[in-house]
Amino acid sequence: MPATLVATVLAGLTAAAAALLLVVLCWQARARAGSWHAGMLDLVRRTRRPLRGLMTVALLLAGAELLLPAERIDTQVYFLQRLESGRVELTYELCCSGGGMDACVLPEDTGLKPGQAVTLHRTRLLGRCRAHAREEPPAPCRCA
Repeated sequence: MPATLVATVLAGLTAAAAALLLVVLCWQARARAGSWHAGMLDLVRRTRRPLRGLMTVALLLAGAELLLPAERIDTQVYFLQRLESGRVELTYELCCSGGGMDACVLPEDTGLKPGQAVTLHRTRLLGRCRAHAREEPPAPCRCA
C-alpha cells in the first residue's frame, strides 16, 4: 500500500475522531452549564492550557518541517499524471526495494517526461516534493 494513501487515510480518521470528540465535549459542556452560550464559555475556560500545549506542538512540528533537510532521491520518472488542480503526480521507483514504487505531487508542471533522470527533494514530515531534471542517467542502486 503506498505511503501517501496510508497517510491520507490516517489523516482522515484523525480528523473524524477529533470532530466527534469536539461534538461530545460541546454537548457535555452545554449539559453542565444549562445553555449553549454558558457551555461554550465554560469549555473555553477549561481548554486554555491544553490549547496552548497543542499550539506549541504544532509550532514545533512546523519548525521541524522547515529546518530538517529534505530527503534527496536520485531516480527516474516512471509515470506522470496531470491532476485537475494543475499539479503533477510523479511516480518513481524506490531503490533497493525489489521493484517498489512511490509517488509525490509536484506543485507545478516541470516539463518532465517518463524515463527522464530526476533528483527529488522530499520533506521529512509532510512529504512535499520538488523535482529537478538531470542530464546524466540515474546511478544504479547500491544496497547495503
